[in-house]
Amino acid sequence: MHRLPAWFLFLVSGMVAVSAVSCSHYSTTGRLPQHIKTVYIPTFENETAEFSLAQEITDAVTERFLSEANLRLGEAGDADAQIEGKVRRYYEEAETFRQTAGIEVSGRRVTIVLEVEFVDRVDNKTLWQERNFSRWAVYEPDKESEQEAARRVVSLLADDLISSVLQQW
Repeated sequence: MHRLPAWFLFLVSGMVAVSAVSCSHYSTTGRLPQHIKTVYIPTFENETAEFSLAQEITDAVTERFLSEANLRLGEAGDADAQIEGKVRRYYEEAETFRQTAGIEVSGRRVTIVLEVEFVDRVDNKTLWQERNFSRWAVYEPDKESEQEAARRVVSLLADDLISSVLQQW
């Protein structure tokens, strides 16, 4: 009978362990307090002139919390947690320039600033809060519209928001 060297067995067992860990399912469920199973997300308030922005952000944040945090939507009076938000600012400005016969804007930036709070309603405490939660994206006006860039920013905000809240645990 042929015996394998100890170093070879150690190497193989390490590779199996790494493989098992890398193939395991990632879940954010355990990253929130165990008693939080439902979340109430009222429509974000809107302090900007962008009429539909608050609803778009609310929809994106709701979708992320339901899929990434594995929560169910709750009603105003009985949800375990609540996300409250306000769209504080929306602005679009020149970002990059190039000189031709004159100065030409080659890139523009869309920025959205939110005020957000995540509240544990069971323990009656704020778990995460940010007054100036912002994200921006640069776009080229001849290749993308301001509205398309704004939709990208909304998606980035929703992703960042779920990550920021879940990083607390």
